[in-house]
Amino acid sequence: MTPAPHPSAAPSAPIGRRTLLRRTGLGAGAAGAVLLAASCTREDGGGSGGSPTTAAPTPDAASRRARLHLTPAAGWVGDPQRPLVLDGVHHVYGLLHAEEPAPGATVWGHWTSTDLVTFEPQAPALTGDDVADVWSGSAVVDERGTAGLGEGTVVALATRPTDGKAELQEQYLASSPDGTAFTLEPEPVLRNEEGPAARSEEEIAQASWFRDPKLQRDEERDQWVCAIGRDHRVTLWTSPDLRSWERREDFAYRDAAPDLPDLGGVECPDLFTLTASDGSAHWVLGASLDGSGAGEPTAYAYWVGTWDGERFTPEDPAPRWLDRGWDWYAGVTWPSPEDPEHVRLGIGWMNNWAYAREGSATADSDGYDGQYSVVREVRLQRDEDGSLTLVSTPVPALAAAASATRTLGDQEVDGEADLGDLGPAFTLEMDLAWEDASAVGLVVLGGEDAARGTRITIGGGALTVDRSGSAATDGNLGEGDPFAGLTAASAPVDEAARSAHLHVVVDTQSVEVFLDDGRTVISLGAHPAEGEQQVRLLAEGGTAQVTGMVLRSH
Repeated sequence: MTPAPHPSAAPSAPIGRRTLLRRTGLGAGAAGAVLLAASCTREDGGGSGGSPTTAAPTPDAASRRARLHLTPAAGWVGDPQRPLVLDGVHHVYGLLHAEEPAPGATVWGHWTSTDLVTFEPQAPALTGDDVADVWSGSAVVDERGTAGLGEGTVVALATRPTDGKAELQEQYLASSPDGTAFTLEPEPVLRNEEGPAARSEEEIAQASWFRDPKLQRDEERDQWVCAIGRDHRVTLWTSPDLRSWERREDFAYRDAAPDLPDLGGVECPDLFTLTASDGSAHWVLGASLDGSGAGEPTAYAYWVGTWDGERFTPEDPAPRWLDRGWDWYAGVTWPSPEDPEHVRLGIGWMNNWAYAREGSATADSDGYDGQYSVVREVRLQRDEDGSLTLVSTPVPALAAAASATRTLGDQEVDGEADLGDLGPAFTLEMDLAWEDASAVGLVVLGGEDAARGTRITIGGGALTVDRSGSAATDGNLGEGDPFAGLTAASAPVDEAARSAHLHVVVDTQSVEVFLDDGRTVISLGAHPAEGEQQVRLLAEGGTAQVTGMVLRSH
Protein backbone atom coordinates (compact mmCIF):
# COMPACT_ATOMS: atom_id res chain seq x y z
CA MET A 1 0.00 0.00 0.00
CA THR A 2 1.29 3.44 -0.87
CA PRO A 3 1.45 5.62 2.25
CA ALA A 4 -0.66 8.73 2.38
CA PRO A 5 1.19 11.96 1.65
CA HIS A 6 2.40 13.99 4.58
CA PRO A 7 0.00 16.76 5.61
CA SER A 8 1.19 20.16 4.50
CA ALA A 9 0.20 21.68 7.81
CA ALA A 10 -0.26 20.40 11.32
CA PRO A 11 -3.64 18.67 11.69
CA SER A 12 -6.27 20.39 13.76
CA ALA A 13 -6.65 17.32 15.98
CA PRO A 14 -4.19 14.59 16.92
CA ILE A 15 -4.12 11.65 14.54
CA GLY A 16 -4.66 8.30 16.26
CA ARG A 17 -2.16 5.47 16.16
CA ARG A 18 -4.22 3.15 13.98
CA THR A 19 -4.96 5.92 11.45
CA LEU A 20 -1.25 6.51 10.99
CA LEU A 21 -0.40 2.82 10.82
CA ARG A 22 -3.07 2.16 8.20
CA ARG A 23 -1.50 4.90 6.06
CA THR A 24 1.75 2.93 5.99
CA GLY A 25 0.13 -0.43 5.37
CA LEU A 26 1.11 -1.79 8.79
CA GLY A 27 -1.74 -3.82 10.18
CA ALA A 28 -0.70 -5.41 13.46
CA GLY A 29 -0.76 -3.71 16.81
CA ALA A 30 -2.89 -2.65 19.68
CA ALA A 31 -3.67 1.03 19.79
CA GLY A 32 -6.58 2.33 21.65
CA ALA A 33 -7.48 3.25 25.15
CA VAL A 34 -7.96 2.13 28.74
CA LEU A 35 -9.94 0.66 31.43
CA LEU A 36 -12.25 0.80 34.29
CA ALA A 37 -13.60 -1.97 36.48
CA ALA A 38 -17.21 -2.68 35.63
CA SER A 39 -19.08 -3.52 38.81
CA CYS A 40 -16.21 -2.69 41.15
CA THR A 41 -15.29 0.90 40.35
CA ARG A 42 -15.96 3.91 42.54
CA GLU A 43 -17.38 7.18 41.19
CA ASP A 44 -14.64 9.76 41.28
CA GLY A 45 -11.64 10.90 39.30
CA GLY A 46 -11.14 12.73 36.05
CA GLY A 47 -11.41 11.92 32.39
CA SER A 48 -10.00 12.22 28.90
CA GLY A 49 -9.44 15.48 27.12
CA GLY A 50 -11.08 17.50 29.87
CA SER A 51 -14.22 15.37 29.96
CA PRO A 52 -15.05 13.80 33.32
CA THR A 53 -14.54 10.08 33.71
CA THR A 54 -17.46 8.43 35.47
CA ALA A 55 -17.53 5.05 37.08
CA ALA A 56 -19.03 2.20 35.11
CA PRO A 57 -22.67 1.80 36.10
CA THR A 58 -23.85 -1.28 37.90
CA PRO A 59 -25.03 -3.68 35.17
CA ASP A 60 -28.81 -3.83 34.83
CA ALA A 61 -31.03 -6.22 32.89
CA ALA A 62 -30.23 -4.58 29.54
CA SER A 63 -26.49 -4.25 30.17
CA ARG A 64 -23.90 -6.57 28.71
CA ARG A 65 -21.05 -4.97 30.61
CA ALA A 66 -18.33 -7.33 31.81
CA ARG A 67 -18.42 -7.91 35.57
CA LEU A 68 -15.01 -9.46 36.28
CA HIS A 69 -12.93 -7.40 33.89
CA LEU A 70 -11.63 -3.89 33.54
CA THR A 71 -13.78 -1.88 31.13
CA PRO A 72 -14.13 1.84 30.41
CA ALA A 73 -17.14 3.80 31.52
CA ALA A 74 -17.38 4.85 27.87
CA GLY A 75 -15.15 4.78 24.82
CA TRP A 76 -12.65 2.30 23.43
CA VAL A 77 -9.75 0.46 25.08
CA GLY A 78 -6.45 -0.84 23.74
CA ASP A 79 -2.92 -1.41 25.10
CA PRO A 80 -2.42 -1.59 28.85
CA GLN A 81 0.71 0.12 30.12
CA ARG A 82 2.87 -1.63 32.69
CA PRO A 83 1.53 -0.72 36.14
CA LEU A 84 3.64 0.61 39.00
CA VAL A 85 3.29 -0.13 42.71
CA LEU A 86 3.75 2.99 44.84
CA ASP A 87 3.24 2.85 48.61
CA GLY A 88 1.28 -0.39 48.29
CA VAL A 89 -1.06 0.94 45.59
CA HIS A 90 -1.09 -0.39 42.02
CA HIS A 91 -1.17 2.43 39.47
CA VAL A 92 -2.65 1.03 36.27
CA TYR A 93 -2.13 3.04 33.09
CA GLY A 94 -3.45 2.43 29.61
CA LEU A 95 -4.50 4.05 26.38
CA LEU A 96 -7.91 5.71 26.50
CA HIS A 97 -10.14 7.11 23.77
CA ALA A 98 -13.18 8.10 25.78
CA GLU A 99 -15.08 10.08 23.15
CA GLU A 100 -16.60 7.09 21.29
CA PRO A 101 -16.45 3.27 21.31
CA ALA A 102 -14.07 3.18 18.33
CA PRO A 103 -10.31 3.68 17.81
CA GLY A 104 -9.13 7.28 18.03
CA ALA A 105 -6.61 9.66 19.59
CA THR A 106 -5.47 8.42 22.97
CA VAL A 107 -4.25 9.51 26.40
CA TRP A 108 -2.88 7.45 29.26
CA GLY A 109 -5.79 6.71 31.51
CA HIS A 110 -5.06 6.01 35.15
CA TRP A 111 -6.63 3.73 37.75
CA THR A 112 -5.51 2.70 41.21
CA SER A 113 -6.08 -0.52 43.10
CA THR A 114 -5.00 -2.25 46.28
CA ASP A 115 -6.28 -5.74 45.36
CA LEU A 116 -6.22 -5.87 41.52
CA VAL A 117 -9.93 -6.62 41.49
CA THR A 118 -11.44 -3.24 42.39
CA PHE A 119 -10.13 -0.07 40.76
CA GLU A 120 -10.60 3.64 41.34
CA PRO A 121 -10.55 5.93 38.29
CA GLN A 122 -8.19 8.89 38.40
CA ALA A 123 -7.63 11.80 36.04
CA PRO A 124 -5.67 10.95 32.86
CA ALA A 125 -1.98 10.65 33.67
CA LEU A 126 -0.40 11.62 30.35
CA THR A 127 -1.76 13.53 27.35
CA GLY A 128 -0.38 14.72 24.03
CA ASP A 129 -1.13 17.92 22.12
CA ASP A 130 -3.00 19.12 19.04
CA VAL A 131 -0.45 17.56 16.68
CA ALA A 132 0.15 14.12 18.18
CA ASP A 133 -1.37 12.03 20.94
CA VAL A 134 0.53 9.59 23.17
CA TRP A 135 0.87 5.90 22.47
CA SER A 136 2.25 2.99 24.48
CA GLY A 137 5.33 3.05 26.67
CA SER A 138 6.31 2.32 30.25
CA ALA A 139 7.15 4.06 33.51
CA VAL A 140 9.74 3.37 36.20
CA VAL A 141 10.64 4.83 39.57
CA ASP A 142 14.01 6.57 39.18
CA GLU A 143 15.17 5.83 42.71
CA ARG A 144 18.60 7.43 42.27
CA GLY A 145 17.44 10.42 40.25
CA THR A 146 19.52 9.45 37.22
CA ALA A 147 17.36 11.55 34.85
CA GLY A 148 18.17 14.70 36.79
CA LEU A 149 14.62 15.11 38.09
CA GLY A 150 15.17 14.09 41.69
CA GLU A 151 15.34 10.80 43.56
CA GLY A 152 12.14 8.77 43.44
CA THR A 153 10.66 10.61 40.44
CA VAL A 154 8.42 8.50 38.23
CA VAL A 155 9.82 8.65 34.70
CA ALA A 156 8.05 7.34 31.60
CA LEU A 157 9.00 6.86 27.97
CA ALA A 158 6.10 6.88 25.51
CA THR A 159 5.89 6.71 21.74
CA ARG A 160 4.57 9.73 19.82
CA PRO A 161 4.52 10.39 16.07
CA THR A 162 6.58 13.57 15.80
CA ASP A 163 4.79 16.17 13.65
CA GLY A 164 1.98 13.65 13.25
CA LYS A 165 4.09 11.54 10.87
CA ALA A 166 4.00 7.76 11.18
CA GLU A 167 7.61 7.37 10.03
CA LEU A 168 8.70 9.68 12.86
CA GLN A 169 7.58 7.47 15.73
CA GLU A 170 9.93 8.53 18.53
CA GLN A 171 10.23 8.09 22.28
CA TYR A 172 9.39 11.03 24.57
CA LEU A 173 10.19 11.39 28.25
CA ALA A 174 7.56 12.38 30.79
CA SER A 175 7.86 12.68 34.56
CA SER A 176 5.70 12.83 37.66
CA PRO A 177 6.49 13.22 41.36
CA ASP A 178 3.89 10.63 42.35
CA GLY A 179 2.69 8.78 39.24
CA THR A 180 -0.59 10.69 38.98
CA ALA A 181 0.04 13.48 36.46
CA PHE A 182 3.00 13.42 34.06
CA THR A 183 4.71 16.41 32.46
CA LEU A 184 5.66 15.62 28.86
CA GLU A 185 8.94 17.02 27.57
CA PRO A 186 8.69 18.65 24.12
CA GLU A 187 11.56 16.86 22.36
CA PRO A 188 12.15 13.11 22.00
CA VAL A 189 14.99 11.54 23.97
CA LEU A 190 15.23 8.47 21.74
CA ARG A 191 14.97 9.49 18.12
CA ASN A 192 13.99 7.47 15.08
CA GLU A 193 17.24 7.09 13.17
CA GLU A 194 15.56 5.97 9.95
CA GLY A 195 12.53 8.26 9.78
CA PRO A 196 13.96 11.56 8.51
CA ALA A 197 15.63 9.93 5.48
CA ALA A 198 12.78 7.52 4.64
CA ARG A 199 11.51 8.05 1.09
CA SER A 200 10.57 4.74 -0.50
CA GLU A 201 7.54 2.73 0.52
CA GLU A 202 9.75 0.11 2.18
CA GLU A 203 11.82 2.72 4.02
CA ILE A 204 8.72 4.43 5.34
CA ALA A 205 7.21 1.10 6.38
CA GLN A 206 10.34 0.18 8.35
CA ALA A 207 10.63 3.62 9.96
CA SER A 208 6.94 3.45 10.90
CA TRP A 209 7.57 0.52 13.25
CA PHE A 210 9.50 2.00 16.17
CA ARG A 211 7.32 1.96 19.24
CA ASP A 212 6.24 0.73 22.68
CA PRO A 213 9.43 1.33 24.75
CA LYS A 214 9.76 -0.97 27.75
CA LEU A 215 12.19 0.10 30.48
CA GLN A 216 14.05 -2.28 32.79
CA ARG A 217 16.73 -1.57 35.39
CA ASP A 218 19.97 -3.56 34.96
CA GLU A 219 21.43 -3.29 38.44
CA GLU A 220 24.44 -5.49 37.64
CA ARG A 221 25.70 -2.93 35.10
CA ASP A 222 24.20 0.16 36.75
CA GLN A 223 22.20 1.11 33.67
CA TRP A 224 18.75 1.27 32.16
CA VAL A 225 17.71 -1.04 29.33
CA CYS A 226 14.99 -0.18 26.82
CA ALA A 227 13.33 -2.66 24.45
CA ILE A 228 11.52 -1.19 21.43
CA GLY A 229 9.26 -3.06 19.03
CA ARG A 230 10.34 -3.11 15.37
CA ASP A 231 9.35 -5.05 12.27
CA HIS A 232 10.32 -8.68 13.06
CA ARG A 233 12.77 -7.64 15.77
CA VAL A 234 13.35 -5.88 19.07
CA THR A 235 15.95 -3.14 19.28
CA LEU A 236 17.75 -2.93 22.63
CA TRP A 237 19.21 0.27 24.04
CA THR A 238 21.07 1.18 27.22
CA SER A 239 21.37 4.45 29.13
CA PRO A 240 22.88 5.75 32.37
CA ASP A 241 20.21 8.44 32.78
CA LEU A 242 17.04 7.62 30.77
CA ARG A 243 17.99 10.43 28.37
CA SER A 244 21.10 9.48 26.40
CA TRP A 245 20.65 6.12 24.70
CA GLU A 246 23.12 3.79 22.98
CA ARG A 247 21.89 1.12 20.62
CA ARG A 248 22.91 -2.45 21.37
CA GLU A 249 22.46 -5.63 19.36
CA ASP A 250 18.98 -6.25 17.93
CA PHE A 251 17.06 -9.41 18.75
CA ALA A 252 15.59 -10.58 15.43
CA TYR A 253 13.60 -13.70 16.17
CA ARG A 254 13.81 -15.15 12.65
CA ASP A 255 17.57 -14.63 12.51
CA ALA A 256 17.83 -16.72 15.67
CA ALA A 257 15.73 -19.48 14.08
CA PRO A 258 15.32 -19.07 10.27
CA ASP A 259 12.86 -21.96 10.04
CA LEU A 260 10.38 -20.28 12.37
CA PRO A 261 7.08 -19.17 10.82
CA ASP A 262 6.60 -15.50 10.07
CA LEU A 263 4.97 -14.02 13.19
CA GLY A 264 5.05 -10.44 11.94
CA GLY A 265 6.36 -7.33 13.64
CA VAL A 266 6.94 -6.95 17.36
CA GLU A 267 4.67 -4.78 19.49
CA CYS A 268 4.67 -4.06 23.20
CA PRO A 269 7.91 -5.89 24.04
CA ASP A 270 8.40 -6.93 27.66
CA LEU A 271 11.77 -7.33 29.37
CA PHE A 272 12.38 -8.45 32.95
CA THR A 273 14.26 -10.76 35.30
CA LEU A 274 12.64 -13.65 37.13
CA THR A 275 13.89 -16.46 39.38
CA ALA A 276 12.62 -19.90 38.37
CA SER A 277 11.20 -22.61 40.62
CA ASP A 278 14.65 -24.25 40.87
CA GLY A 279 16.27 -21.03 42.11
CA SER A 280 18.00 -20.10 38.85
CA ALA A 281 17.75 -16.46 37.71
CA HIS A 282 16.92 -15.51 34.12
CA TRP A 283 16.10 -12.65 31.79
CA VAL A 284 12.83 -12.94 29.88
CA LEU A 285 11.99 -11.12 26.65
CA GLY A 286 8.29 -11.00 25.76
CA ALA A 287 6.61 -9.74 22.60
CA SER A 288 3.11 -9.40 21.23
CA LEU A 289 3.09 -11.14 17.84
CA ASP A 290 0.47 -11.88 15.20
CA GLY A 291 0.85 -15.53 14.25
CA SER A 292 -2.60 -15.92 12.71
CA GLY A 293 -1.23 -16.29 9.18
CA ALA A 294 1.06 -19.12 10.29
CA GLY A 295 -1.40 -21.08 12.44
CA GLU A 296 -0.03 -19.56 15.64
CA PRO A 297 -1.72 -17.32 18.24
CA THR A 298 -2.02 -13.56 18.18
CA ALA A 299 -0.79 -13.08 21.71
CA TYR A 300 2.18 -12.81 24.07
CA ALA A 301 5.22 -14.85 23.03
CA TYR A 302 8.40 -15.04 25.10
CA TRP A 303 11.99 -16.24 25.21
CA VAL A 304 13.99 -17.13 28.34
CA GLY A 305 17.69 -16.32 28.16
CA THR A 306 20.56 -14.10 29.25
CA TRP A 307 21.45 -10.42 28.90
CA ASP A 308 25.14 -9.44 28.93
CA GLY A 309 24.73 -5.71 28.47
CA GLU A 310 25.13 -5.96 24.70
CA ARG A 311 22.73 -8.65 23.52
CA PHE A 312 19.88 -10.88 24.63
CA THR A 313 20.59 -14.56 23.96
CA PRO A 314 17.67 -17.02 24.22
CA GLU A 315 18.18 -20.52 25.58
CA ASP A 316 15.80 -21.76 22.88
CA PRO A 317 15.31 -19.66 19.71
CA ALA A 318 11.74 -20.92 19.29
CA PRO A 319 9.21 -18.69 21.10
CA ARG A 320 6.88 -19.99 23.79
CA TRP A 321 3.40 -18.56 24.36
CA LEU A 322 2.06 -17.30 27.66
CA ASP A 323 -1.42 -17.47 26.15
CA ARG A 324 -2.48 -19.34 23.00
CA GLY A 325 -5.79 -17.59 22.37
CA TRP A 326 -6.66 -14.84 19.93
CA ASP A 327 -7.38 -12.24 22.59
CA TRP A 328 -4.46 -11.68 24.98
CA TYR A 329 -2.48 -9.04 23.12
CA ALA A 330 -0.26 -6.13 24.22
CA GLY A 331 0.30 -7.96 27.50
CA VAL A 332 2.38 -6.35 30.25
CA THR A 333 3.88 -7.76 33.43
CA TRP A 334 5.18 -6.13 36.62
CA PRO A 335 6.75 -7.40 39.85
CA SER A 336 4.48 -8.73 42.57
CA PRO A 337 5.01 -6.59 45.70
CA GLU A 338 4.81 -9.70 47.89
CA ASP A 339 7.44 -11.72 46.01
CA PRO A 340 9.07 -9.68 43.22
CA GLU A 341 11.90 -12.16 42.70
CA HIS A 342 9.65 -15.13 41.85
CA VAL A 343 6.24 -13.71 40.83
CA ARG A 344 5.10 -11.15 38.29
CA LEU A 345 1.61 -9.91 37.62
CA GLY A 346 0.18 -9.75 34.12
CA ILE A 347 -2.72 -8.18 32.21
CA GLY A 348 -3.57 -8.13 28.50
CA TRP A 349 -5.90 -6.53 25.95
CA MET A 350 -8.76 -8.93 25.18
CA ASN A 351 -9.23 -7.97 21.57
CA ASN A 352 -7.66 -8.56 18.16
CA TRP A 353 -7.00 -6.17 15.28
CA ALA A 354 -8.62 -8.66 12.91
CA TYR A 355 -12.01 -7.55 14.29
CA ALA A 356 -11.35 -4.74 16.78
CA ARG A 357 -13.00 -2.15 14.50
CA GLU A 358 -16.21 -4.14 14.11
CA GLY A 359 -17.64 -2.93 17.38
CA SER A 360 -19.26 -5.10 20.02
CA ALA A 361 -22.54 -5.72 21.77
CA THR A 362 -21.41 -3.48 24.63
CA ALA A 363 -20.94 -0.52 22.28
CA ASP A 364 -24.70 -0.49 21.79
CA SER A 365 -25.79 -1.55 25.27
CA ASP A 366 -23.24 0.31 27.42
CA GLY A 367 -21.37 2.78 25.21
CA TYR A 368 -17.95 1.12 25.42
CA ASP A 369 -15.91 -1.40 23.43
CA GLY A 370 -13.11 -3.60 24.73
CA GLN A 371 -11.85 -4.99 28.00
CA TYR A 372 -8.73 -6.22 29.73
CA SER A 373 -8.08 -9.72 31.02
CA VAL A 374 -8.25 -10.60 34.68
CA VAL A 375 -4.92 -9.97 36.39
CA ARG A 376 -2.70 -13.04 36.59
CA GLU A 377 0.20 -14.24 38.67
CA VAL A 378 3.09 -15.29 36.40
CA ARG A 379 5.86 -17.68 37.49
CA LEU A 380 8.81 -19.35 35.75
CA GLN A 381 8.66 -23.12 36.13
CA ARG A 382 11.55 -25.54 35.53
CA ASP A 383 10.09 -28.59 33.79
CA GLU A 384 11.19 -32.22 34.12
CA ASP A 385 12.86 -32.05 30.70
CA GLY A 386 14.92 -29.06 31.82
CA SER A 387 13.00 -26.44 29.85
CA LEU A 388 11.60 -23.26 31.39
CA THR A 389 7.90 -22.34 31.10
CA LEU A 390 5.98 -19.26 32.17
CA VAL A 391 2.79 -20.36 33.93
CA SER A 392 -0.04 -18.02 34.87
CA THR A 393 -3.15 -18.18 37.04
CA PRO A 394 -5.75 -15.60 38.17
CA VAL A 395 -4.73 -13.58 41.23
CA PRO A 396 -6.14 -15.13 44.43
CA ALA A 397 -8.04 -11.91 45.15
CA LEU A 398 -10.43 -12.77 42.32
CA ALA A 399 -11.68 -15.83 44.20
CA ALA A 400 -11.88 -13.86 47.45
CA ALA A 401 -14.10 -11.28 45.74
CA ALA A 402 -16.79 -13.81 44.79
CA SER A 403 -20.30 -13.02 46.00
CA ALA A 404 -20.99 -16.71 46.60
CA THR A 405 -18.94 -19.92 46.61
CA ARG A 406 -20.34 -23.44 46.48
CA THR A 407 -19.11 -26.95 45.82
CA LEU A 408 -20.92 -28.92 43.12
CA GLY A 409 -21.39 -32.66 43.35
CA ASP A 410 -19.11 -35.11 41.55
CA GLN A 411 -20.42 -36.50 38.29
CA GLU A 412 -19.74 -39.35 35.89
CA VAL A 413 -20.39 -37.96 32.43
CA ASP A 414 -21.20 -39.98 29.32
CA GLY A 415 -22.23 -37.56 26.58
CA GLU A 416 -23.52 -34.41 28.29
CA ALA A 417 -24.52 -33.42 31.82
CA ASP A 418 -26.38 -30.15 32.39
CA LEU A 419 -25.17 -27.91 35.21
CA GLY A 420 -27.86 -25.33 34.49
CA ASP A 421 -27.70 -21.54 34.45
CA LEU A 422 -24.64 -20.53 36.47
CA GLY A 423 -25.13 -16.79 36.02
CA PRO A 424 -23.54 -14.10 33.86
CA ALA A 425 -20.08 -14.12 35.49
CA PHE A 426 -18.31 -16.86 37.43
CA THR A 427 -15.20 -18.97 37.83
CA LEU A 428 -15.42 -22.76 37.80
CA GLU A 429 -12.68 -25.17 38.80
CA MET A 430 -12.78 -28.93 38.31
CA ASP A 431 -10.69 -32.06 38.04
CA LEU A 432 -11.26 -34.34 35.06
CA ALA A 433 -10.26 -38.00 34.70
CA TRP A 434 -10.96 -40.35 31.80
CA GLU A 435 -9.76 -43.56 30.17
CA ASP A 436 -11.51 -44.17 26.88
CA ALA A 437 -13.14 -40.81 26.08
CA SER A 438 -11.81 -39.07 22.97
CA ALA A 439 -12.61 -35.61 24.30
CA VAL A 440 -13.71 -34.19 27.67
CA GLY A 441 -14.63 -30.72 28.85
CA LEU A 442 -17.61 -28.40 29.03
CA VAL A 443 -19.75 -25.86 27.21
CA VAL A 444 -20.18 -22.37 28.71
CA LEU A 445 -22.39 -19.48 27.57
CA GLY A 446 -24.84 -22.08 26.28
CA GLY A 447 -28.45 -21.52 25.29
CA GLU A 448 -31.61 -23.40 24.38
CA ASP A 449 -30.10 -24.23 21.00
CA ALA A 450 -27.57 -27.03 21.52
CA ALA A 451 -25.33 -25.47 18.86
CA ARG A 452 -24.90 -22.30 20.91
CA GLY A 453 -22.15 -21.80 23.46
CA THR A 454 -18.35 -21.89 23.73
CA ARG A 455 -16.91 -25.44 23.77
CA ILE A 456 -13.85 -26.17 25.91
CA THR A 457 -12.41 -29.62 25.18
CA ILE A 458 -9.29 -31.69 25.88
CA GLY A 459 -8.66 -34.38 23.29
CA GLY A 460 -6.49 -35.39 20.38
CA GLY A 461 -3.42 -33.89 22.03
CA ALA A 462 -4.89 -30.40 22.27
CA LEU A 463 -6.83 -28.03 24.48
CA THR A 464 -9.37 -26.37 22.19
CA VAL A 465 -11.70 -23.47 22.89
CA ASP A 466 -14.27 -23.00 20.13
CA ARG A 467 -16.41 -19.85 20.34
CA SER A 468 -18.21 -20.25 17.00
CA GLY A 469 -21.38 -20.90 19.02
CA SER A 470 -20.91 -17.60 20.85
CA ALA A 471 -20.87 -15.34 17.82
CA ALA A 472 -23.35 -12.48 17.90
CA THR A 473 -26.73 -13.09 16.31
CA ASP A 474 -27.92 -9.48 16.14
CA GLY A 475 -26.79 -6.18 14.64
CA ASN A 476 -23.64 -5.61 12.62
CA LEU A 477 -21.76 -8.29 14.56
CA GLY A 478 -23.99 -10.92 13.00
CA GLU A 479 -22.79 -10.10 9.49
CA GLY A 480 -19.83 -11.70 7.72
CA ASP A 481 -17.41 -14.16 9.28
CA PRO A 482 -17.69 -14.15 13.09
CA PHE A 483 -14.43 -13.05 14.69
CA ALA A 484 -12.90 -12.73 11.19
CA GLY A 485 -12.87 -16.52 11.02
CA LEU A 486 -10.77 -16.89 14.18
CA THR A 487 -13.43 -18.84 16.03
CA ALA A 488 -11.36 -21.63 17.60
CA ALA A 489 -7.99 -21.61 19.36
CA SER A 490 -5.94 -24.71 20.22
CA ALA A 491 -2.88 -25.44 22.31
CA PRO A 492 -0.83 -28.66 22.30
CA VAL A 493 -1.06 -30.87 25.40
CA ASP A 494 0.16 -34.35 26.30
CA GLU A 495 -1.94 -36.75 24.23
CA ALA A 496 -1.29 -39.54 26.74
CA ALA A 497 -2.71 -37.54 29.67
CA ARG A 498 -5.83 -38.99 31.26
CA SER A 499 -6.42 -36.32 33.90
CA ALA A 500 -6.50 -32.54 34.01
CA HIS A 501 -7.35 -29.59 36.21
CA LEU A 502 -9.44 -26.84 34.58
CA HIS A 503 -9.96 -23.30 35.87
CA VAL A 504 -12.41 -21.37 33.71
CA VAL A 505 -13.18 -17.65 34.05
CA VAL A 506 -16.47 -16.77 32.32
CA ASP A 507 -17.83 -13.25 31.92
CA THR A 508 -20.52 -11.67 29.81
CA GLN A 509 -18.10 -11.08 26.90
CA SER A 510 -15.19 -13.47 27.39
CA VAL A 511 -13.86 -16.89 28.35
CA GLU A 512 -10.39 -17.52 29.87
CA VAL A 513 -9.26 -21.13 30.31
CA PHE A 514 -6.34 -22.16 32.56
CA LEU A 515 -5.26 -25.80 32.26
CA ASP A 516 -3.15 -27.59 34.89
CA ASP A 517 -2.33 -24.59 37.05
CA GLY A 518 -1.80 -22.28 34.10
CA ARG A 519 0.73 -24.29 32.10
CA THR A 520 -1.60 -23.86 29.13
CA VAL A 521 -3.91 -20.84 28.79
CA ILE A 522 -6.39 -19.74 26.11
CA SER A 523 -8.23 -16.39 26.27
CA LEU A 524 -11.05 -15.46 23.90
CA GLY A 525 -13.69 -12.78 23.63
CA ALA A 526 -17.27 -13.93 23.08
CA HIS A 527 -20.60 -12.41 22.02
CA PRO A 528 -23.35 -14.57 23.53
CA ALA A 529 -26.97 -13.68 22.99
CA GLU A 530 -29.01 -12.37 25.90
CA GLY A 531 -29.67 -15.08 28.49
CA GLU A 532 -27.06 -17.55 27.23
CA GLN A 533 -25.67 -18.66 30.59
CA GLN A 534 -26.08 -22.46 30.49
CA VAL A 535 -23.18 -24.79 31.34
CA ARG A 536 -22.91 -28.44 30.27
CA LEU A 537 -20.21 -31.03 31.01
CA LEU A 538 -18.97 -33.10 28.05
CA ALA A 539 -17.47 -36.54 27.47
CA GLU A 540 -17.25 -37.83 23.91
CA GLY A 541 -16.54 -41.45 22.95
CA GLY A 542 -16.49 -42.64 26.55
CA THR A 543 -16.98 -41.50 30.12
CA ALA A 544 -15.29 -38.93 32.33
CA GLN A 545 -15.15 -38.48 36.08
CA VAL A 546 -15.65 -34.85 37.10
CA THR A 547 -14.72 -34.07 40.70
CA GLY A 548 -13.72 -31.15 42.90
CA MET A 549 -16.05 -28.67 41.19
CA VAL A 550 -16.00 -25.25 42.88
CA LEU A 551 -18.25 -22.50 41.54
CA ARG A 552 -17.59 -18.87 42.47
CA SER A 553 -20.28 -16.45 41.37
CA HIS A 554 -19.69 -12.72 40.81
